[in-house]
Amino acid sequence: MRSKAWSVDINGAPYISLQSGSTQFRIQFNIDVSPGSSVSYADIRLYNLNKVSGIANGASIILKAGYTDNIDAIFTGTVTNVLREREPGAPEIITRLICRSGSAAVDRGSAQVSLGPGARVEEAIRALAREWPIPIDIDNEQFADDQPMARGYHADGDIPKAMDNLAYDYKFVWLQHMGRMYVTKPEMKRNSTAIKINQLTGMIGIPEITRGPYGLGVFVSAQLNPSIMVSSVIDLKSEFATYNTGNLYLSEVQPEAVPVGEYNVFSLRYSGDSHSDQWRVDIDGIRWGTKPDLRSVSTPENGKLIWGARVSEAFRAKVTTIAKNLSLQPNWLMAVMGFETGYTFSPAARNPGSSATGLIQFLRRTAEKLGTTTDRLARMSAVEQLDYVEKYYKAIPASRIHNLGDAYLAVLWSTAIGEPDSYVMWRRGDENYGPNSGLDKEKKGYITRGDAVSVANESYREGGRYAK
Repeated sequence: MRSKAWSVDINGAPYISLQSGSTQFRIQFNIDVSPGSSVSYADIRLYNLNKVSGIANGASIILKAGYTDNIDAIFTGTVTNVLREREPGAPEIITRLICRSGSAAVDRGSAQVSLGPGARVEEAIRALAREWPIPIDIDNEQFADDQPMARGYHADGDIPKAMDNLAYDYKFVWLQHMGRMYVTKPEMKRNSTAIKINQLTGMIGIPEITRGPYGLGVFVSAQLNPSIMVSSVIDLKSEFATYNTGNLYLSEVQPEAVPVGEYNVFSLRYSGDSHSDQWRVDIDGIRWGTKPDLRSVSTPENGKLIWGARVSEAFRAKVTTIAKNLSLQPNWLMAVMGFETGYTFSPAARNPGSSATGLIQFLRRTAEKLGTTTDRLARMSAVEQLDYVEKYYKAIPASRIHNLGDAYLAVLWSTAIGEPDSYVMWRRGDENYGPNSGLDKEKKGYITRGDAVSVANESYREGGRYAK
């Protein structure tokens, strides 16, 4: 029988030796690996340690976990905070370690790189990695169609910022994880052997089809396998699926939207509790071979924004910059702000039934948490108020927002982010049903995520008529 197993090294030395089965120690962990964050994060809870743990901020840490036939490191990084906690009503003291990938030596590397005319983007990326220095995982074939840099490439300063700028210009994602830099274009074929995920290999539950009616993405969970990395390919096979494709009431799910075939791993989460039945890995995958629709009236590729004709050039430029900072699509933000302001994009737009004000209808308590008030927001220009839109979205990890619906739910009701369209948010009589009753167009007496997503979709479609 396979048993869960784990160990922890601190500062290069064993701290908790390999544990399997029932032991005096208990561990809980959640590790988020998402290219939208540029680094990975770990929240590790250790139970039953001595009062003095001997772990200090800045310590290096390696967590290995898996099953007895497949154990390896799933996180390497730096401890940023050591907290001592106690659960209500429980005697155990918990040593909680908040960690991030990388080390103090390479976190914010500085580079001086100069490449002549005709340099290629993959050369620039490798040069930045050498300057950091950090090992790199990159497939040159994914960049074969990119044009050489006519004026060459020059970087002087912060390496992560230089990588972010290249990633935006050349449509790749990057991540510092497990002591390496991973660089990939999620929609392009990867030269790696696909890892099979099905009912016989430890798949947990039913996969969820995502990213539109053509099923370009999938969420699937499996028993923890350290071999599944952010650069991996999975070969998925499942007879059944659930769907979160935008709005099932408006979009016809296409025949190819089935949980079968190869997907590139885009982001993942490792989680486990040594006192529970399973370690698990939750995978967000993208079907390789998908490409942006360049025929669309407004795409990052052609530089247009939906509703762009309704706002100033300064507003459009700032939305594009904010979306880049947040790792979101700018048109998602435009669709959300368009609907929330009645397509006026007025910073003073108010909901007569509540305190909601401005571009994303900031509530009074939300404004106060952001360090302002709804009255001040209403007196700002639209461009000025965008700073608070960015500040609001920064509090929500980009790895949670996978589509336009999620971007809208982040404003309306964040609990529904990632839920299927059938998820019921409010029923008649609930505090939030009345102010949002307009979403219940069919007068069902309840409001689903699908009802909410439909208005964001309508804003996106209508905004295309005013693209600029």
